Amino acid sequence: MAITHTQTVTDLVVLNDGTDVVSEVEVEVVSVDDSNPTVLTTKTTERFFVDSSGGTSAAGFVAYASLTQANVLDWLTTQIAKSNIEKNAESWINSVKVPPTPAEVSKALPF
Repeated sequence: MAITHTQTVTDLVVLNDGTDVVSEVEVEVVSVDDSNPTVLTTKTTERFFVDSSGGTSAAGFVAYASLTQANVLDWLTTQIAKSNIEKNAESWINSVKVPPTPAEVSKALPF
């Protein structure tokens, strides 16, 4: 039983100075456990800031019209990992699959 994570860029925010330099990215992560995808699926959306201080002269700059989802996700690899989105999704899925033992339970009356 494997959990897979699919990342999709859902929004880009650019500087409002005519350069279209990306300053913020919204990413949706869909996490699915293949043992029961109908029940064991979770979606998380998070925004990440991109260092736009170099403007169009920054090393590796890619013009807005030439951006691909792969380009944008590559910028965010470290930020996404640090955000624990995938780790938190896995924890949720595992808690649904194997619920934690409750600290207290009702018990039948002895009389």
